[in-house]
Amino acid sequence: MFVFAWRLLRNRLPTKDNLICRRIIQHDNAYCSGGCSSGETTDHLLLRCDHFGMVWHRIYQWLDISFTTHASVKAHFHQFGHLAGLPRSTHSYLTVIWQASVWIIWKERNSRIFNQKNGDLDQLADNIKLMSFYWLKA
Repeated sequence: MFVFAWRLLRNRLPTKDNLICRRIIQHDNAYCSGGCSSGETTDHLLLRCDHFGMVWHRIYQWLDISFTTHASVKAHFHQFGHLAGLPRSTHSYLTVIWQASVWIIWKERNSRIFNQKNGDLDQLADNIKLMSFYWLKA
């Protein structure tokens, strides 16, 4: 998981825009897996996508926080992990929740591409909560 986060923060995940740059796929296959008509970049897929972006709203509601989503994954990671007004002791918990969120979104993206299965937004949010619990418990 930590290798995934490291690759994510350095824009090294095999998103469609990165695969096009490496000449692995063609430009006509560059649309987001979330079903919107935008190109699939890391920032778009995890934050701005009409479908996957709604997962974050469910996470904000769960945590009972008010949050403005940034345009970049790096800025979002930094702000989410260091929410103002919360004690410093919660920063590591929020970082784990953020990592679980991007991991579940990435797994859902891959499931849509490779298995043609579309998960429900509520199910994705529940999976994030469960994975966060398991990781924090460990």
